[in-house]
Amino acid sequence: MSEHIDGHFPDEAEQNEIGGPVLFALIILAFIVLIIWAAS
Repeated sequence: MSEHIDGHFPDEAEQNEIGGPVLFALIILAFIVLIIWAAS
């Protein structure tokens, strides 16, 4: 119990929790850039 700190998670948990939304946002940004590039 002494090793546990409130609000702190293992690195893997942080990567899993953040990785999904970040990857989704990057895909959307890339898609928008492609649309702008294709329209110009």
